[in-house]
Amino acid sequence: MEKLRIMVVDDDPEILDILNAFLLNEGHTTVLAANGREAVKIACMSRLDIVFLDVKMPVLDGFGALRELRGITPETKVVMMTACPEVDSVTRAFKEGALALLGKPFDMAAIRNILQDVVSGKSEVDTPSAAAMG
Repeated sequence: MEKLRIMVVDDDPEILDILNAFLLNEGHTTVLAANGREAVKIACMSRLDIVFLDVKMPVLDGFGALRELRGITPETKVVMMTACPEVDSVTRAFKEGALALLGKPFDMAAIRNILQDVVSGKSEVDTPSAAAMG
């Protein structure tokens, strides 16, 4: 698989560590942010292929960050992450331009599928997580 530049944004250090280790093991380059404001600053300075973005965070939540990221770097794919996948947040994520919404805990196979879809240039993902919630 092609090496991707990926940002993981979550206020939970354990989630950052888990996803970072997985993505590095898969051969990708990663950058980490603890909130949406940090993510937006990084996106202004870096070219990213995909962002994994938590919905609920302090400073700037995931939806606020998603809106700003869409304005800064519309070509970057964004996958929202949440521990509480409610119908409203699923609908809102897709309406605001997210590629997918992943529930926590993560299904690493679903993440791998999303990454493969991004590499192959698909505009929609076909993962069990996205399908179950979308």
